[in-house]
Amino acid sequence: KFCAALNTLFDTLSETQMWYIFCINPNDAHLPNQLKGRTVKVQVRSAGLGAVVARCGGGSTGARGRMWEVGIEIGEFWKRY
Repeated sequence: KFCAALNTLFDTLSETQMWYIFCINPNDAHLPNQLKGRTVKVQVRSAGLGAVVARCGGGSTGARGRMWEVGIEIGEFWKRY
């Protein structure tokens, strides 16, 4: 019974498309409409996002680059997540 449940779990996971959400703070004070490039740069580097983009084909052109494009309204985002 345990093995059957484990097989079902692995089957489900193999069919799942994973999504990652990285939350980047625009500034140290968490103030609206203020972007501090250095703050963002430090977070992007520490999360290793540059390496992730490079491994996945990077860039914003071509079929592989489109994987980074997500168009979703903020209301839909809140409802979904």
